[in-house]
Amino acid sequence: MTQRTNGEAAEQLFAAWERWDLDTIESLVADDAVDRRPQSGERFVGRSNIMAMYREVPGPPEITWRTIRGGPQVWVAQGIVEYGEGDVHLVGIVELSEGSVVNADYYFANPFEPPAERVRWVSPSR
Repeated sequence: MTQRTNGEAAEQLFAAWERWDLDTIESLVADDAVDRRPQSGERFVGRSNIMAMYREVPGPPEITWRTIRGGPQVWVAQGIVEYGEGDVHLVGIVELSEGSVVNADYYFANPFEPPAERVRWVSPSR
């Protein structure tokens, strides 16, 4: 069996998030991976705990990644997640080793208008 590269694993992972394909996500997470939500202080250790947490997420949510970049070990994706109550901005920082996720940090933020003192320099985003 050919081992996937970190780049292939990152591509498969972020595509699986968009489909909410938990089986594929589980196949990409290392046994001893750590998955964190720094804003809320949550830390999930081990594939079984990580996947149990994901299986409890209401939804499935709709995730759309706008950008994915990085490599060879660390990948950063920026996108939108919709839980049924409006868009939430999402940033995922994922570290891979030998084709498996070993560390992940996910940051969530509600959208807001730019401050008045900067608005004159703002270009419309997608």
